[in-house]
Amino acid sequence: MTAHKKSPPIEGHGFRNLLFFLLIYIVGSPFLDPYPSLAVYAHASLSVAMFVAIYTVQKKQQERSAAMVLLMPLLALYWLGIYDIISFSRVAAYLLFAIYFGLLVYSYVWQIAHSRKVTRNVLYATFSLYLIFGLFWGSLYALLNEITPGAYSGILLENMQENRVHAFNYFSFVTLTTLGYGDITPQTPGAASLCQMEAIFGQFFTAVVVAWLVGMHVSDKHNTGQDET
Repeated sequence: MTAHKKSPPIEGHGFRNLLFFLLIYIVGSPFLDPYPSLAVYAHASLSVAMFVAIYTVQKKQQERSAAMVLLMPLLALYWLGIYDIISFSRVAAYLLFAIYFGLLVYSYVWQIAHSRKVTRNVLYATFSLYLIFGLFWGSLYALLNEITPGAYSGILLENMQENRVHAFNYFSFVTLTTLGYGDITPQTPGAASLCQMEAIFGQFFTAVVVAWLVGMHVSDKHNTGQDET
């Protein structure tokens, strides 16, 4: 019989560092954005998080190389869009963000699914996956709103005319957790469809992924107890 080759465990501090910078960006950036002199730090925190994310992507699947190739034009277009240097740069940046975040989601799902026990790094990876998925959907909302102005409306968007990406990230996490405050609402069938798909994933993540982690942890404890006896 052919022995199954075990997948390597998630090692290092990549996911821990990524989680730290993601939380700084998601929680801290909205407080800095209203102040032009400090807003640059909010954008810089996202850039740092995206750079750190490269080291959480699997090497052997050549995904890390793809992430590096995507990151450079992504950050260039993102910063050009902040200062409106190139008119199409925001659309291109949001598109590349969606592709980049999608690559991260794929890599993280693969790594978590091939884990054999619940470790601290697996928990960091799972939490990072949840946050990255929220940012992935936020970039889709921002992209759709740039392509179809008025796809979303609400008082929060009206109050954030300069940089709406934080509003869409907030809206994404509100939708992902199915809170539905109503301060931002879809105005087109396509926009509503994106919200619907994200809400479904949010319920799926909680019901399936969390239950799977708990089940894997209980199974590992059971196997460890059998080995000791």
